[in-house]
Amino acid sequence: MITYVAFLRGVNLGPQRKVSMARLAELARELGHEDVWTWVNSGNLVLRTSEAPADVEAALAAALERELGLRVDVTVRSAAELVALLEQNPFPDAPPQEVTVTFLLAPAPEGAPDRLAAVATEAEPFVVAGREVWVRFGDGQARSRLATGLSTALGVSATTRTLGTVSRIVAKIAAQPGPVP
Repeated sequence: MITYVAFLRGVNLGPQRKVSMARLAELARELGHEDVWTWVNSGNLVLRTSEAPADVEAALAAALERELGLRVDVTVRSAAELVALLEQNPFPDAPPQEVTVTFLLAPAPEGAPDRLAAVATEAEPFVVAGREVWVRFGDGQARSRLATGLSTALGVSATTRTLGTVSRIVAKIAAQPGPVP
């Protein structure tokens, strides 16, 4: 059994894409996953399963569409991947609220840095690393074209979480009994 975190894209941001975290956890249990819990109301689901990540992504997306009528992209990372990711933070001295990790559903396409550079400002250094994009929003995200257009610029479905959110999820997983699988 492996502990995974499923990140849902674009839920609970407006009245049209509401997903109850309690119902999300229930759907995951109905799919056979164990030790299921959610973190905050923005589509972060932790579960244990022996299924492959792609199968978890597909099953959760299908269940959400079937049950709620919503097409939601689901991106899954193992707890071990998230621990390693946090250790590789390219902005370790930045305040956590300024740093985000964007989880891509597929590897970043060729030319991704150039595509992002066309949108980013000098106050928005970024690092593309496989299926993740790190960004430090030195001037905040509120008016950033990069914050709102990263997925479009890359042409890959993506969902973003703050460094603080990812760190707290990993810390809660680590506080569970047993090793972080």
